This record gives sequence, structure tokens and C-alpha cells, in this order.
Amino acid sequence: MPTPAHLALCALLAAGVPAMAQELDPEQAGLLEQAREAAMRYSDSLPDFICTEVVDRSQDPQGNGRWRQLDRLTVKLSYFDHKEDYKLMEINGKPTVLEYLYAGGALSTGEFGTGLYAVFDPRSHGEFRWKGWTTLRKRRAARFSYHIARQNSTYLIQYGAVPSGPNAIYVAYRGEVLVDEETHLVLRLTQQAEIPSGFPIDANESTVDYEFAAVGGKQHLLPTHAYTKTRSGKFVAENNMAFRDYRKFQAEASISFDAPPEKK
Repeated sequence: MPTPAHLALCALLAAGVPAMAQELDPEQAGLLEQAREAAMRYSDSLPDFICTEVVDRSQDPQGNGRWRQLDRLTVKLSYFDHKEDYKLMEINGKPTVLEYLYAGGALSTGEFGTGLYAVFDPRSHGEFRWKGWTTLRKRRAARFSYHIARQNSTYLIQYGAVPSGPNAIYVAYRGEVLVDEETHLVLRLTQQAEIPSGFPIDANESTVDYEFAAVGGKQHLLPTHAYTKTRSGKFVAENNMAFRDYRKFQAEASISFDAPPEKK
């Protein structure tokens, strides 16, 4: 189950492109194209790795600001052959055999490349607007807003663990990308879903922050923090995620406990 926003977010979605956004001039369009090329190479450039994802989940059942912590999930996240795999290891520090998507509550995937790739993929036909310059973690960054229509979207919102049927839909979405002036790499990606009325989830938003981290002795731009928020009726859920202990992926040795074959 993905993420929500406030009523103010719904007003923003209804208003369309923010008033401050501008059409791109040739220089801005060139910068966006450099960012697109970097994003297209991003997934292919990532090494196979493993990291630890820690998810702190909170809930506001009545939507009245009375938050309570639900739990803390510890996840082994593997990135192998350009695909993400999530293995839930602990809930509140205690080992578990539950699968990640069956842990209940609000969950998210796709922080490693897939969401970023989709925004810049030419097949998404994203509409980009210029929002000016800003500074993020002492780096000068260009702000672009974007919008992707439902018919071109790969943004899946699902209610429950089954990614098909009436409780799983692809939705239009919008957000911002903050692009580093020097490297043209994305330092922050935000997403806000446009969910049709009548669906069990009313609103969903997320933010992913990228920083350089060492994997196998080389520096790679990787997610360090992510945030998701989901609203269903009055119920609101927040997830704060931290990604740590990046290390090079190595195939795990398989151990068999079968009895040895009988000698003839």
C-alpha cells in the first residue's frame, strides 16, 4: 500500500502545473536533456550491491495529528541484474519469516533507479517546466517540475499485497526533480499520485534523496533517505526510510541439509 498527502496536495493536483513553473528556454532544455541522459544511464551504471534499509512507520488513524509509531522494519535490499529484491529480516528488532509485501501497513518499492528512470523515459512523455535554481546539501541544483499522464505511467498504486485486480491501478503523477549543476545527476525526486475517486487509497506522495556512497571501492549516487505518506479516508501513514551499509553483492553459498547419499 503506497503513500498520501494533505488536502493541500489535492488542491495542488487540481490546479495543474504550479503557477511559478515556466516553459523551458534553450539553456534549460539543454540542462534537462543532460539530466535525462544521466538518468537513462543511471540504472545500467549501478553495480550489484546489498544494503540495509530501515523503515520507521507511523500512523495517524483519525487524521487529527495524533501520530503513533507502528513499527521499525529492517530489510535486506539486494540490487542484482538491475532488479531490486526486498527481504524482511526483522520487525522491531525481532527476526521474522514474513515476506516484505505481507508485513501489512504502508510499503513502497522502486527507490533504486526504477522510479527515476520512469520519469525521464521518453515513453513516459513527461511534461517538464522550469522552477529555478536552489541549493541542496551545499550543491547548486536546478528545479524542474514534471507531469506524466496515466496512459504513459508505470506508477502502480495497490491496496493490499496483490499487484493486480481492482485494488491495483496505474495512475498519473507529478512532482519535482532537483538536478545537480555539476554532474547533471538527480539529487532529489518527489512524486505525487493523481488517484481517481473511489479507490481505497486517496492520496500518495514520496521523496527520495540521493547522495554519493562507496560500493566496492567506487563512488555511486545512491538513495540515502526516502519518505512516503499515504492517506485512506481519515487514516494517514508515514514511512521514513534510511539506506545504509552499502556493500558489493556476492552470491550467497547454498547449504544443503540433505542426508549424504548412501555408499555403494
